[in-house]
Amino acid sequence: MSESRDYPRLELFERWQIRDGMPINAECWQHAHTYHRHRQNFHYQSLYEPGIVYGLGVAIVPDQPDGRLLQVQPGVAIDIAGNPIIVRSPEEFRLTSTPNEGQALVVYLVVNYVDPDDLRRNPTAKTQVESFRIVEKLHLDSQDVELCRIDLQAGVTHLQAPPNVFAPSWNQLDFRDRRLPQPQPQFRVRVGLITSDPTETLTQRGFTDLLRSLLGLYPTLRADLPLRTFSGQALGREFALDCQLLHIPYPILLTLPTSAIQRLQTFLAQGGVVLAVADFDTVDLLDLLTIGQELRLGLLEAERDRDLFNQTGVQLQQEIAANQSAITQQIATVEQSIAAIAPRLGISSPETGLLADDHPLYWQPFTFSQLPDCQGYPIILRTWGGLVLMLGDLTRCWSRSANPPIPRETLRSAQEWGINLLHFAAQRQQWTQALTPLNTPTSDRPDSLQQRVSQ
Repeated sequence: MSESRDYPRLELFERWQIRDGMPINAECWQHAHTYHRHRQNFHYQSLYEPGIVYGLGVAIVPDQPDGRLLQVQPGVAIDIAGNPIIVRSPEEFRLTSTPNEGQALVVYLVVNYVDPDDLRRNPTAKTQVESFRIVEKLHLDSQDVELCRIDLQAGVTHLQAPPNVFAPSWNQLDFRDRRLPQPQPQFRVRVGLITSDPTETLTQRGFTDLLRSLLGLYPTLRADLPLRTFSGQALGREFALDCQLLHIPYPILLTLPTSAIQRLQTFLAQGGVVLAVADFDTVDLLDLLTIGQELRLGLLEAERDRDLFNQTGVQLQQEIAANQSAITQQIATVEQSIAAIAPRLGISSPETGLLADDHPLYWQPFTFSQLPDCQGYPIILRTWGGLVLMLGDLTRCWSRSANPPIPRETLRSAQEWGINLLHFAAQRQQWTQALTPLNTPTSDRPDSLQQRVSQ
């Protein structure tokens, strides 16, 4: 399920100005306590995500006729507003939802914070207890803390504990979407794919596995799933490009109609990143790279034998130079094809696109002295602002199910650079949009800001 960060509301805090002789009444006390509660919640909501701190397991109470009585165990959680939820003792809850005949139904068991101010008060009580409420729901809301979910099957009443907690089945308690509190991410990223074949899954699988690796490799960057997929023809129509990184095969980029190019121009101007990808075969580089590798291996072998080097060394060096020249020329041909459409994309003066040593794709958040390998050769990168050209389809190396299988070191190196790419896209869009002024009337600004501006 796709999630987006719930930011604290932009509301200024107000507190009492304390002075001698000020009367203290119930309103003053209430305002003072509310102020500190809101500041505490604001602090948590700004820096952390909600979730279960510990406990709050869910068990099926045995020997029940209908098999639907659950027990929520003691524990602590914090909701999205920063409110603590404390369950001190086991709480029983009976699930009542049932699917219609011939259908299935997903039911969520959640716990919510209950503000005592929203309950009927005891006028004689000196204190109020902050409480909670356990609820079964068919749809989750932002304030819900999920305890478990159950895929209910029609005609089956009894619930079960799953034999394998990582692979629950029908009518079994599913804990896989329970969340733990953790720091808020610095950036969120969403990926869109332009494809000519909706059934093509290799690139989708690669990106999906890359996005899933974020939590373990770089948790301060989060991704929204599922991926957005569009056809090249659809790109020219009106729909939201609600992503930071847009993947497009290099051959499709060269054949896009004017309307689609205009959409990409707007997307780039708003801070988006367009990743144009071609494998080595598509741009006639694979054979040249293979020949160059064989020539260098031959030269290395010749250098071990003086007689052999005297016979073949000079010729091998010349062939290596000619091979490198052919590779450079072929890359230049690809660069020229990009230069032909660059003005239509809003790129005024395209150069070679070589990455500077301090480019974020080289070092943020992971440092690379050499780009990762694809098909045994380092990928080739060129960038023009938000347009990134990648020769060597590294997306196929982001998936653990790559065929043929790739070594773990290659997979990890490819994923780390992929995270650099995601980070670059998320950061570029955020910083680009931060440069855009808002049309906010002066009268809508806080008084203190108006005074500061006027001074």
